[in-house]
Amino acid sequence: MSESKKRCRQYSVDYLKFGFIPSLPDKQSPMCLLCNKVLGNDAMKPSKLQDHLRRCHPDKTEKDLKYFQTLKDKFQKRPTLDRMFASTSQRSDDGLRAS
Repeated sequence: MSESKKRCRQYSVDYLKFGFIPSLPDKQSPMCLLCNKVLGNDAMKPSKLQDHLRRCHPDKTEKDLKYFQTLKDKFQKRPTLDRMFASTSQRSDDGLRAS
């Protein structure tokens, strides 16, 4: 018996039209912008991504690429712990220099 090769798919920017971006910890896995669910590599077929959009978010199936691009921009600009703590640590360092 020969083993079938397991294909490791790569994220494509075309997946944004289905509402998916690369996940933060693993850039090869798709993450839904609407529910933040990370799907496995086997679900990275466009038909499966479209199926997720249709089943889980039926009200968003008619949205265009611009809508998902706006969601992506908001997601990337959201406040994170790293950004919040980075700004507070800079302020406390300035206070130490003055005294």
